[in-house]
Amino acid sequence: MSESASLAARVREQIPALRHEGGEAARRWAYLDSAATTLTPQPVIDALSDFYATETGSAGRGGHWRARRSTGRYEAARERVAAFLGAETSASVVFTRGATHALNLIAGGLRGALREGDEVVVSAMEHHANLLPWRALAEASGARLRVLPLNERGELDMDAAEAMIGARTAVVALTHVSNVLGTVNPVDELVAMARQHGALSVIDGSQSVAHRAVDVTTLGCDFFVCSAHKMYGPTGVGVLYGRPEALERLRPVELGGGMMTSVTEEEVVFAELPNRLEAGTPPVAQAVGLAAAIAWMEGFGMEALQRHEEELTAYALGRFEAVEGLEVVRRPRQRSAVIAFGLRGVDAYDLGELLDAQNVAVRVGSHCAHPLVRALGLCATARASFGAYTDRDDVDALIEALMQATHFSR
Repeated sequence: MSESASLAARVREQIPALRHEGGEAARRWAYLDSAATTLTPQPVIDALSDFYATETGSAGRGGHWRARRSTGRYEAARERVAAFLGAETSASVVFTRGATHALNLIAGGLRGALREGDEVVVSAMEHHANLLPWRALAEASGARLRVLPLNERGELDMDAAEAMIGARTAVVALTHVSNVLGTVNPVDELVAMARQHGALSVIDGSQSVAHRAVDVTTLGCDFFVCSAHKMYGPTGVGVLYGRPEALERLRPVELGGGMMTSVTEEEVVFAELPNRLEAGTPPVAQAVGLAAAIAWMEGFGMEALQRHEEELTAYALGRFEAVEGLEVVRRPRQRSAVIAFGLRGVDAYDLGELLDAQNVAVRVGSHCAHPLVRALGLCATARASFGAYTDRDDVDALIEALMQATHFSR
């Protein structure tokens, strides 16, 4: 058994959602929608269950022992996230409801900091979460939203980036990995361009942190965001990392308990970072679950997870060649475990139903990236995306199901 197959087998043993139910006649479920949400391993489920059973308490509030223990678990989770991302201090980690929430906190927090004539640079491959908040900020401030184009392979046009990022650029907000094309962007180069011109850099790492090692300090970005439910953790929690100087530039967007030290009728004194940006009851259980997910991934090794997914992606692309009428959407030279495709003569939504009927789960639609899909000249695509538990049998099940679906195109 290869290293990749061995890793997938060990991972699958810990994923309850993949266990067969209904006896020997139960059909294997090929889950190929990890870019949307990863399946949850048992150690993460156990961490959540144990917290609710034995340690529930409101972090930062109350004088009783459970409140103190809950606070300790919450801050320990913050430290675990900081270490995982390579942050120099846990004060740079703000817990949010997800990457979308984090991006809105950044864009909303910069209101008043941008003025007419400034420019915000995004790319043509952004998820709506990293497009709409910047569009709203540009409209509110009079700034100009500029969009980096793609080349024929589905990669960012770096010559255009050199020309576009300049003295007027205030913010460069880019995805690390495209959720549609799987393109791995050269974010280190783009962050350096932004820094050279004094612009803030924002990296959406939703599709990268569960698939490759990330070090935000080495990367040098001002902000980095991600969501736990795309990294084997629970829903409802995400991370906003920011360099301390960059976080200090953000005005609190949400107001409430826990994010101030003093309130009078005349004045509010905000708390120190990161609490200043965390209004309301903290997501303690979810943060504990995220910390458990990180520990679980690190137990296998991020480099091993990346090698496994790269090998599996290459295998899938090779097998796609055998399917008559199948068209892969773009061929970036550096790609993650995400493949968008279509089957000639079959509507993408019909294709999704045909595959589901054969117990193969893929994503269909525009993947919350309408401008990109339209620019590709498409209405929708199917998308297969892999996780640590995906193996060659899953890919083979997809290929077999696609071959069956080709009959509907004739």
